[in-house]
Amino acid sequence: MKKQLLSLLVLLSAPTFAAQEINVQALQACSFIENDFNRLLCYDNTVAGKPLTKPSEKKTLTPPKAVTNVSPNVSAPVAAVSQAAPAAKADDFGLEHKEITKDKDENVTASVSSVRKAPYGELIITLDNGQQWRQIGSDSLKLKESDTVVISRGVFNSFLLRKNGQNRSIRVKRTQ
Repeated sequence: MKKQLLSLLVLLSAPTFAAQEINVQALQACSFIENDFNRLLCYDNTVAGKPLTKPSEKKTLTPPKAVTNVSPNVSAPVAAVSQAAPAAKADDFGLEHKEITKDKDENVTASVSSVRKAPYGELIITLDNGQQWRQIGSDSLKLKESDTVVISRGVFNSFLLRKNGQNRSIRVKRTQ
């Protein structure tokens, strides 16, 4: 009985092996396509079981090209924003949604005007320049009023706050 069941299982799985061989050949054929988008499209269609189309029938999707001709009406507001941006650098430090300039300050030095704790123990630090920063994470740093702090830009658009002259820092985000 076991031998008959085993032979039946082998006979039923034989078409599956043939279908897998066709897919391998189709996948190998997709690897010769130079355009990244078309190659990915070929792989997706092969795995989904769709037949391969001829290269002349494939639609080539290209990303939109950058506009090189800009009318004078459009460039005037851009120039006005770029001239006003250097004056507002320190005021907008830490506000990621305000992308005024690409050359942002690397750090801000200010004095602490108040420190309070949030419900879960995070520090909420208000600086003398009006900025408010909230601690992210559970690291500890002892701060008091009139301490000088340096806030610097970290990786992945994060910010680190440290006392001036110390190496210990905490991660913060700007709230105001």
